[in-house]
Amino acid sequence: MGKTRRHNIEGAVLDIPLRYDELAGMDIEEYPDLTEHPVYTPAGERVMLTIEDACSYGETADGTRCIDCGSCVHYRQAPDTLLGVCGHERRRA
Repeated sequence: MGKTRRHNIEGAVLDIPLRYDELAGMDIEEYPDLTEHPVYTPAGERVMLTIEDACSYGETADGTRCIDCGSCVHYRQAPDTLLGVCGHERRRA
């Protein structure tokens, strides 16, 4: 197995594969398909990518349309990654 980076997202531990990108000159994370293969925290909240398209439960603080998880008030961003947690009750396991 190649290099990975471990993230603890509110208790859900994910080992994300890394791929060296020649153009960027650095390792980049290759995130799994969390839509097809959902991951949940121990509290039952769904781990999502910040850049996922917003779902039908998406809400913004100013009432504008959500475009992605990162713009939603229910989403909590984890540090140093594009991963976070959706806190909407209807997305729970």
